[in-house]
Amino acid sequence: MHFYQIKIVVKPYKTDEFVKSMRPFARKIRKQKGCLGYSVYRDSEKENTYCVVGWWKTVRAMQRHFKTQNFEVLIGAARVLGEAFEMNIAEVLKTGGFKLAREQIASQDKVREDDGPRQCSNSMKLSALPRRVNFSGQRQR
Repeated sequence: MHFYQIKIVVKPYKTDEFVKSMRPFARKIRKQKGCLGYSVYRDSEKENTYCVVGWWKTVRAMQRHFKTQNFEVLIGAARVLGEAFEMNIAEVLKTGGFKLAREQIASQDKVREDDGPRQCSNSMKLSALPRRVNFSGQRQR
């Protein structure tokens, strides 16, 4: 699975126009061959900042999308309505739910046990950090 993420900081007086234009636009993109999902998110902490994420079955499907008029319209809208623009393209290595999250936490614990404490760039030892956080938010050792 492949995806792209575009962060757009929309001009303050253009946010309504941006949101209204994205709804029908996203519906069109979701119908494209190979599209697994397409969403627009508003940042809860940074005013006028939106994140557009397109999920694609294959890199080829995503590349085909980049050549469509829909993608050109998105970039054009970002240029006209936005103040800042940043795009990232990536491949998903693993997907899963809580089981995958627990496996990742366990694999980090194993790294710490094998290698001992590590130094971060700010000289804080990782061993001083909580060993794990359970899903209720309580720290565990």
